[in-house]
Amino acid sequence: RLERHCGEAHTVSIPCTERHDALYVVGALDEAMELRGMRYHPIDIETSVIRAHKSVTECAVFTWTNLLVVVVELDGSEQEALDLVPLVTNVVLEEHYLVVGVVVVVDIGVIPINSRGEKQRMHLRDGFLADQLDPIYVAYNM
Repeated sequence: RLERHCGEAHTVSIPCTERHDALYVVGALDEAMELRGMRYHPIDIETSVIRAHKSVTECAVFTWTNLLVVVVELDGSEQEALDLVPLVTNVVLEEHYLVVGVVVVVDIGVIPINSRGEKQRMHLRDGFLADQLDPIYVAYNM
């Protein structure tokens, strides 16, 4: 326990913030990805990608040989798959300053989710490496 003074109140709890401080809870440390010497939480990138287009129903990201891989579930025509690639790469670059190495567009339900509703990113990565995803479109931006 650490005793701290916050403003006028004396507290024993952690964390304590002053008037201009903020506490951000971003996700579990074991889920964090390290790219270009920085730590990124997958949910931040995934949320940006989902907001990029109305036909994107789900998204998952992981790293593969120091490349960022973005898997996008598409609820739309296969023609829209080509349109998603520049949207995905641009939103990730603009909001997170990261270059996407691979964009994989898949059908709905391909991204594995466990019974608690959590994305199984490592299972998805294993499926990608084993060429088992049956993608609609894959773009390698190397």
